[in-house]
Amino acid sequence: MKKEFKLTYLKKSKKFLDKHTDKLTEKEVDALVIKFVKSRFYNIEQNVDYKYLQGYSGNYYRIRKSTIRIIIQVIDTEIIIEAIIEDIGFRGGIYK
Repeated sequence: MKKEFKLTYLKKSKKFLDKHTDKLTEKEVDALVIKFVKSRFYNIEQNVDYKYLQGYSGNYYRIRKSTIRIIIQVIDTEIIIEAIIEDIGFRGGIYK
């Protein structure tokens, strides 16, 4: 059964992308999150580095792109998978 897919960016994620367009664009983030969803939920082999985050309440994952980390929350229902891009930042300060 195919599920619909929805991406939502929080304000601080958009702010990071606006400041660092030379490092990462919104299209690249979209592509990474789509690869993650295909790999995690549809079992389609994709080349994406992700990890489940412990210590967070809910389904939080980290996607790695060189020195940048993308923190997403995944809400999976029977009809739709919603990926909320919580935060994007460099590896030194993203988890604080």
